[in-house]
Order: sequence, then structure tokens, then C-alpha cells
Amino acid sequence: MPCELATLWASAGGQLVPAASVGRPLDLLESVPFGRGVGLRAWVFRSGRVVRIPSRGRGFRDEALRGFLAVPVEHRGRRMGVLVLGRTEGVFGEEEEEQARALAGELAKVLAEAEGGE
Repeated sequence: MPCELATLWASAGGQLVPAASVGRPLDLLESVPFGRGVGLRAWVFRSGRVVRIPSRGRGFRDEALRGFLAVPVEHRGRRMGVLVLGRTEGVFGEEEEEQARALAGELAKVLAEAEGGE
């Protein structure tokens, strides 16, 4: 699934920190506080719900963000982080949301193995 921006936010020490990123770390509503930190990543982590936002080219720092998708990263009932994807061309559809959910599941397994808890 093509995207220009992607960040895996991992839960560490009660906060969400960028564990891996393509481009700069991505989030929206970065100054709005939620449990586990600020931004939509924190809301997705807390709620366990997916956020998919089409944009009409509103500015995102230096670029116009057209699509935003944030998916909880969960393994065996444990929420471990949030996968956030962004596009400067086009929006994310339902099929891509399902692909992102599958990718988030695989990333959760990797995070669990890294913690020694597979």
C-alpha cells in the first residue's frame, strides 16, 4: 500500500514513542492531549479504534496531506502501539484499511518478540 509517510508508535513508559518511521514522525492534532500522550495516535491507542481521514489538501507542515490512517497495533489482546500512515496524493479506502490492520497485526508480533513475550 503506497504512502509517503508512515510511523510505528510504540508504547513505552506510559507514552507513545516513534519506534520506526518513513519520513518524519506522523500524527494529527499534535497539541490535543489524550490518554498516553497527545495527538490522534494517543486517541487511537486509548480507544482501540481506527481513524481514516480524507483531506482536501489541508497543509501538513511543508506538504498537503491528502489521506491519514491510524490503526491500533495489538497482539493477543494487548495494545502495543499505533501504526500511522499518510499520503500526499490520494486517500485511503476500506481495502487499504484492512491491509493496514493486517500489517499492524504483524508488527505487533514483531514488537512482542522483541520484548521476549511471543
